[in-house]
Amino acid sequence: MAKIYLSFNNQEESFEFPVLPEEVEIKEKGNNKSHILQNIGEVTIINKVKAYTLTLKGLFPMENGPYITSKYLLKPAVYVEKIKRWRDTGKPVRLVITGTSVDLSWACTIEDFNYKEKAGAVGDIEYTISFKEYRWFKVKKVEIVSDLKTSQPAIAKTEQRPVEKEMPKTYTVQKGDTLCSIAKKCLGDSGKYKEIAQKNHIANPSLIYTGQVLQL
Repeated sequence: MAKIYLSFNNQEESFEFPVLPEEVEIKEKGNNKSHILQNIGEVTIINKVKAYTLTLKGLFPMENGPYITSKYLLKPAVYVEKIKRWRDTGKPVRLVITGTSVDLSWACTIEDFNYKEKAGAVGDIEYTISFKEYRWFKVKKVEIVSDLKTSQPAIAKTEQRPVEKEMPKTYTVQKGDTLCSIAKKCLGDSGKYKEIAQKNHIANPSLIYTGQVLQL
């Protein structure tokens, strides 16, 4: 079954979308540049594609129902509060989609978030949320200092640490978890369940229990 998760600050906070959207729209745009050269005409410079964007349209329901696919159902206002608060920190979130033909685990930014109370269903909130892929990078800080011997400016370069936080080192097993789902959620690859099993001396990957703390 398809699952969609959104988390913040390396799993310190997370939730599962309670109702699966009817569709997941992913947009990929090229970033090529065209130039006109004398005697040649138009030439194209091929660049890497722009960051992917993804849009979800769905529902945060007030009451439980057969269409709920998440393990736990929060109040609609709680989902809205989390999304707005995470967005306003200026830090990327992680979007994970599993069980579909477009499985992904993205660090991304929340670009747009619109919501409204559904007409005729008191408390239900309809939403549209757009994400943009976040690509980690290093920022170099350049400082200009005076060289007294030569009277020439000297450039001192210092590298800032990457903005990406370290991956979580441990994970506490929740009800319904499997090693495959944990590997997908935390490491972005369900196939890495064997690494988790080996690191935690688990002979049978099917035998894990709620509350167990795993080394990642």
